[in-house]
Amino acid sequence: MKILAAGAVLGWLSVMAFFAGIVAPAAFTTLDREAAGRFVSAVFPRYYLGGTVLGAVALAALLARAAMGRVRLGDWLPLLLVAVMLAATLYAWLVILPAAHAAREAARQPGTFEALAFARLHRISGALNGVTMIAGVLVLVVLGVRR
Repeated sequence: MKILAAGAVLGWLSVMAFFAGIVAPAAFTTLDREAAGRFVSAVFPRYYLGGTVLGAVALAALLARAAMGRVRLGDWLPLLLVAVMLAATLYAWLVILPAAHAAREAARQPGTFEALAFARLHRISGALNGVTMIAGVLVLVVLGVRR
């Protein structure tokens, strides 16, 4: 179960790194800003769905491992970290993403302050993704250290 959890977290981190390091920059360097924004907006729901599925697999594997009775004191840390990853992802997907989309659409109207709201929501989304990535790396370290 530990290998399944680690594999799910590694896959999740890989998707996040690929999107942040390759897909989004490529979109914004090859497409005009408006088209790139539409493209990234179309990808985000799938991105968050994939993270949620991989997080659920990791969480289920860690819970199954705990239910097998092979739990030591430090074994709860990866479980807690994956729960934090899932919470951050779900919040970004279900709360921040719709609000950011609405703010971006409203910012197209002249005389609105929605561009500032979008920028704030974008920063929050980035911070949530950063928390998710850091927690994921910590999960892998803890799972790798603990036998």
